[in-house]
Amino acid sequence: MENKYRRTQTTVSLINYHFVFCPRYRRKIFNIEGLEDRFKTLVKNKCKEIDIEIIAIECDKDHTHMFLNSLPTLSPSDIMQNIKGYTSKI
Repeated sequence: MENKYRRTQTTVSLINYHFVFCPRYRRKIFNIEGLEDRFKTLVKNKCKEIDIEIIAIECDKDHTHMFLNSLPTLSPSDIMQNIKGYTSKI
């Protein structure tokens, strides 16, 4: 996917983040059948809700990589708080 500037009424930005996070104790949860697809679906739903573009998302057996494009109004900690909170409760 080509990097494109995101425009709002008052800003023009191109902010890409690379997040890597692991489940607790690096458990190998993505070996469970269907869990990786469910996780990706939940992340896509939440990102769509808070207006974040997913550039790429990949899961290994014990961690996940996400490349996200965000508006400058969201800090990296706010983004991860929203995504991790949403996926842990659903």
